[in-house]
Amino acid sequence: MHNLQDDRIQIPDAEWNNRMFSIIATRYDLLNSILSLSLDRNWRKELVSHAAVRPDDRILDVCSGTGGIAVEFAEAGLCGEIIGVDSSEEMLKIAEEKTREANLQNKIKLAKGSALELAFEDESFDIVSMGFGLRNISDYAKGICEMARVLKNGGRLVVLEFSPPEDTLFGMIHHFYLKSVIPFVGGILSGSKDAYQFLSKSILNFAKPETIALVMKRQDLKNVSYKKLSGGAVYLYRGEKHTPPKKEEKVVVEIKKQMPIERQKKEPKKSVSQGDLFGNP
Repeated sequence: MHNLQDDRIQIPDAEWNNRMFSIIATRYDLLNSILSLSLDRNWRKELVSHAAVRPDDRILDVCSGTGGIAVEFAEAGLCGEIIGVDSSEEMLKIAEEKTREANLQNKIKLAKGSALELAFEDESFDIVSMGFGLRNISDYAKGICEMARVLKNGGRLVVLEFSPPEDTLFGMIHHFYLKSVIPFVGGILSGSKDAYQFLSKSILNFAKPETIALVMKRQDLKNVSYKKLSGGAVYLYRGEKHTPPKKEEKVVVEIKKQMPIERQKKEPKKSVSQGDLFGNP
């Protein structure tokens, strides 16, 4: 558990986290709009744009909260099924209301679940997204690992996250805003100063963009990139999953490359095992 009076912060356990978001759920969207100076919608649109959605793509939105990103994907069209997962029941209730109001309940499915133990099989989704949830889970590296696990080969991971202030003039202003304005305004409007004090400190103490990108690369995600938004207050991370062929498949490909073109055309289309290729009994 963490101590809110200490500048050093520890991510709280899931129960405390859920309780915190349950307290602020009804004012969450309003506060996001106010505290982001109405830039939050633009950030979500940027994420959807970078996801490179293709027709019938299956999408998983992790730490879906009140469903903002899931709705953005649905309203953009093209994609197939969208599943939003979050650990807070109160946040999911707001998301359900939002999808009904937008008449998207047949497009978006919502479920309670943990970002650290996604209840889906390997390679189940074409796109996995997360908006501002990475710093609020106890092990963000494991969260990235789980999201990469459920991505299909060729799938895209897109993540929005706040970033600690940089050593610039804007960074000084950003630091003051995080340290003083967010806890004060968020506390008054939500009725929970502790919650917004924690959220502010979780940004101030979060990993730098280079570190997040490195963790993504260690999960064998390719073409990893990060883009600065709103002067560096927010970063958009993107990576692609490209699984190398299995050993047996690789052998077949190499053998076929060495075969004459005419013989390749005559070869029947059937799977060939490594044992067959080398005459093993």
